[in-house]
Amino acid sequence: MSNGPIPTRLILLSDLPSHSHGEKVRFLGCVSRYDPKTGTLCLEHAYPASTAKARVMAAVDVNLLLETLKCTDTQAGEWVNVMGYVQGPELEKGGKKSKGVGRQGGKEADEGTVVKLQAVMLWSAGGLKVWEYEKSLERRKEVEVVAK
Repeated sequence: MSNGPIPTRLILLSDLPSHSHGEKVRFLGCVSRYDPKTGTLCLEHAYPASTAKARVMAAVDVNLLLETLKCTDTQAGEWVNVMGYVQGPELEKGGKKSKGVGRQGGKEADEGTVVKLQAVMLWSAGGLKVWEYEKSLERRKEVEVVAK
């Protein structure tokens, strides 16, 4: 039995759908929009290129962080690091996984998967070379596969 907090797994945003409800993850995403009424920050990261067609979006509940969030953390185009718990994929009525991402005004986005998360930490990625981040995580995944 562990006495400490659950360890965090550093992953790509595109890997979110493969993680279970309650798992603690850390990932990088680009803000596509913020809904101040619900406290939901929508993040995307079109990597790898094969996921561009089957888009994954993170719907991050930041209500626990409102007192510490900076206005720049919610601006479209800002890259942020998120640490939080997977809440699961967004479901349509009837329990089916949603294929569309709802937009403001009821418009539907391109097909994709929305994964809900509860953020416990969020901070700006600052001056980041995204391609280096992607490359290092790919190398890390390769090492994990070999180690298993």
